[in-house]
Amino acid sequence: MDRKIKGYNIFEILVILVIIGILMAIVIRPILVFIANQRLNQAVNMVVADLNAAKIYSISKSNLAGITNQNNNSYVVYINNDNNCSFDNGVDRVDRLINLPAGITFYGDFSFLFDRKGYPRNASCGLGFGPIVLKNNYDNYKTVCIDRFGRIRVENGRSTCN
Repeated sequence: MDRKIKGYNIFEILVILVIIGILMAIVIRPILVFIANQRLNQAVNMVVADLNAAKIYSISKSNLAGITNQNNNSYVVYINNDNNCSFDNGVDRVDRLINLPAGITFYGDFSFLFDRKGYPRNASCGLGFGPIVLKNNYDNYKTVCIDRFGRIRVENGRSTCN
């Protein structure tokens, strides 16, 4: 009997699985980094949009409005009802509470308000220009810069916004 059995033996299947595993190890990291960078871009765009919304509200309603971070991965957009330039829970009107996408955190604390002319103020009602730094799990940074005239721009990396 000279029959030939058709199919693959266990060694051939293991070799194929090892090759697939090596290819996945090479390909998966760049995909994860790309996804993390897209989430970082999304978070930066949300912060910029909320800063612009607070600025427009302040100019149109002649009332202080701004954003401040609650913790490392969320911030609040609020209307400063008592005009003391700081967020007082229960006194100031919370417009919305924003949670950042998964894996994105703030690098440091911040609190920015805008006055009726659109100029930025800090928590002590002084001139409030400076950076808002966000980072992802792969230590990529983006900085939202607010200058003393209220202009908002985005820079790659950690920046002091000079």
